[in-house]
Amino acid sequence: FAIMYTKLTPIVYLTVIEYGVRLNIRYLCEPRRRRSTVQALWEDILTEFGKHDDIQIAYPTTRFYQRSAEFTSNPQGSDS
Repeated sequence: FAIMYTKLTPIVYLTVIEYGVRLNIRYLCEPRRRRSTVQALWEDILTEFGKHDDIQIAYPTTRFYQRSAEFTSNPQGSDS
């Protein structure tokens, strides 16, 4: 399908998701250069993020806890 865009400048869309903020980047590039363009964009983005200590990359994680590891024995409080 032929899609006629009226705005051809790159744009970033922000979406709040459960573990952070998603950045969707829309831009035009030559189809055969897409992979190298994506690589260059992410290298630049991560370089800029790295310059700011207050920016952290969010990602989904799972944490497991062992009940026995959460509690430690207290020799001062024992009755023996």
